[in-house]
Amino acid sequence: MISFSSSFGKIIYFILIVLIITGVKQKAIAQDGHYWSENYGNRSMLLSGTVNASVEDLGAIFYNPGRLGQIENPAFVISAKVYEWSTLRVEDGLDEGVDLNRNSFGGAPSLVAGTFNVPFLKNHKFAYSFLTRSRNEADFFVRVEEEDKEFQNIPGKVLFNGRFDFNTNFRQEWIGLTWSPPIIEKFSVGLSTFITRINKSSSLGLNMHTLDENKQVASLILNRQYSYGTNGLIWKLGMAWDLLPVRLGMTVTTPKVNISGNGSTLSEQYLVGVDTTGDGINDDVYLFNIQDNLKAQYHSPWAIGLGVGIHIKKTIIHISAEWYDKVSHYKIIGADPFEIQSSGDTLGFTLFDELDPVFNFGIGLEMNLSEKISFYASIATDYSGVSSDITRFAELEEEANNSVFQTDFIKFGGGFVLNTRWAEVTLGATYAGASQEIKRPINFSGDEPVLDSDATSTIKFSQWRFILGFSFPFAEKMKKNLDGEPEE
Repeated sequence: MISFSSSFGKIIYFILIVLIITGVKQKAIAQDGHYWSENYGNRSMLLSGTVNASVEDLGAIFYNPGRLGQIENPAFVISAKVYEWSTLRVEDGLDEGVDLNRNSFGGAPSLVAGTFNVPFLKNHKFAYSFLTRSRNEADFFVRVEEEDKEFQNIPGKVLFNGRFDFNTNFRQEWIGLTWSPPIIEKFSVGLSTFITRINKSSSLGLNMHTLDENKQVASLILNRQYSYGTNGLIWKLGMAWDLLPVRLGMTVTTPKVNISGNGSTLSEQYLVGVDTTGDGINDDVYLFNIQDNLKAQYHSPWAIGLGVGIHIKKTIIHISAEWYDKVSHYKIIGADPFEIQSSGDTLGFTLFDELDPVFNFGIGLEMNLSEKISFYASIATDYSGVSSDITRFAELEEEANNSVFQTDFIKFGGGFVLNTRWAEVTLGATYAGASQEIKRPINFSGDEPVLDSDATSTIKFSQWRFILGFSFPFAEKMKKNLDGEPEE
């Protein structure tokens, strides 16, 4: 977006580099380029979602709707209360041996689900659900202040200060109804229909000012924003075979069908007091453009999942895998070409997306230690579909990728389920971590930073989630009371 070659353009580059290595506040590591970041249902969280064939709670509405027809007592679920502790460590962030650290703590996405009956459809099972499918929040901030700074286009030494702010927020919510009709005793099918709502916004703000030896002020103010929201439908078909001691599962998830969507963009840039061409005349810039009610769309891939659950005495081994098709290049929102008022040049902005195919897999272990206590452990992948060649929004180009996080994750989970008189209590934790290398500046002398292709910083992400959940088998308790049977 910045079309002039001046010391202020170089300062922007300087701040962007510093931003990457020093000003990150990471609130969540899961992004829209990942598919296995979130888990649903108390047991399923401990098993890292490796339950395509053997899910035993109302996580079935997501993992395999066909399993709903085989669960004898699908309890009402208030998904586990999950607290998330995320950390970011940048090794050699400023120089060799100089590391940077950030921490954040807060709540994590949740699931609420339950079952209901339709009187004229006996033996059919129905469920409703509200879940957070994916989310991403990140804040970036850096401030630079220097005295006696020299710039090519500003005479003498100047007093300089600059501030950079960046914020992005992505959230995808699903509301679902699941139906599992009776087929045969060992085989069941189910279909989940989800209404999806996706919201994303990103904003970038830059303010830079200098005061030269003649008390002349030069300033650059830049703001860039976009936001969009889309509504659509996604279907997930599930099939489940109960062939104890082995259970099999298969799912097919459709791409999103867009129903409606709109977005907006803002481009704002002001430059005063700088001679960028060296002709003795200041080359002031005035740009302001805002566009609302832009058409917006969001695409998701086909997905096919397979799973197996193997029962060995008091132990169950859960294995799942899921393949996601690529998402071909498409435009999410695009601003109409607009004019820089001060020069007459034309600019534009397009937000697009494309994702590579992804194959995730995992394995979980469930052990019944006694009639009332079960132990769980798991490991699973959460690979990114984002390609290596992308243009990020903060690079100020006329096109930007929607999905930017390229790192693959390995997830671990474990904990216990306690069966009490009135509820199942879930206690456990999950962990996800990964690392990514970026180039780092090693010399800030002169008018711009110097990059060495051999010098890198390593960004290490980690995320702990601590789980406390309850499942209430109201339906079974009420049935026992109505039948006159004693409670346990």
